Amino acid sequence: MARPPFDIMRAAFLLLAVILLVMVGETLIAILACTYMVLAGRSQPGTCIDVGIVAQVREVMAEALTAVLALLLASQSKPPPDG
Repeated sequence: MARPPFDIMRAAFLLLAVILLVMVGETLIAILACTYMVLAGRSQPGTCIDVGIVAQVREVMAEALTAVLALLLASQSKPPPDG
């Protein structure tokens, strides 16, 4: 049985998805740790704003949107005709 050909666009989308999941997971862990620190009484409410979680999430989503749009454009474009 022959293997299907390697699709570079599919691989790029999968790589982007893995990167996004890692970044979202890391941000979620930071939010949970900050919430735990406030609830445990080890820090005052509002001190987690200095961590910059909101700015980080905004930056990640902006870069992800740019990458997804670039990959979609690359997958839709057809190669120039030979000749």
